[in-house]
Amino acid sequence: MSVHASEDYHFRDYIDSFDLWHPLTNAQQDVLLRNTRFMRFRKGTSVYRGPLGSAGILHIISGVLRVYILSEEGRAFTLCFLRAGDAALLTAAALFDGNLCDISIEADEDTGLFLSDTVVVRQILRENLHVRVAAYERSMQRLSEILGKFHQALFISADRRLARFLLAESERTGDDEIRLTHEQTAQSLGTAREVVSRLIREFSQEGMVETARGRIHILDRAALQYRADA
Repeated sequence: MSVHASEDYHFRDYIDSFDLWHPLTNAQQDVLLRNTRFMRFRKGTSVYRGPLGSAGILHIISGVLRVYILSEEGRAFTLCFLRAGDAALLTAAALFDGNLCDISIEADEDTGLFLSDTVVVRQILRENLHVRVAAYERSMQRLSEILGKFHQALFISADRRLARFLLAESERTGDDEIRLTHEQTAQSLGTAREVVSRLIREFSQEGMVETARGRIHILDRAALQYRADA
């Protein structure tokens, strides 16, 4: 089986690591705990596909999830990645009563998460002002990041987007070696793998990066930054 529900993990042991829920009353915390269950997804497994407002609230414990939308032609555009410590409020539409669009969520790595019932979380947000404000702030930050990706896809050339992405990933991980395949990089940029492979070859020929299987190593950060800003 690619998807597992488990009784061996309890949200009570993890809830303190999600500071969003720190202002909950004891009663609200009990309700949330009763309506949250642990699930594990193998890499490549579909976690969810359907209306934005029905995805549930995902608390990522380990692994990575990719959130994306599909065009009518079947082209995928990655909205964001969810990593350990993230609570997927925007993607689960915890703050909205309507279904704004359809999304897909897929395990980009083997992933463990807690899934909370959307209706229960909406009720908590209505009752607890502190949690509601924190949720709005997080959701607006996520929305800003997603809008930024759309802006780059529409108005910035693929080579500049790739250079910016490599620098951002290096900064996020604190490492000059980026452990992503060309396919994963293309998914992050919302472009075709062939485009990424061609650009990586160009960057390699110019001495900015070197590649190995599933890895991209930055050699000349200054030159890569110049390309990102060009």
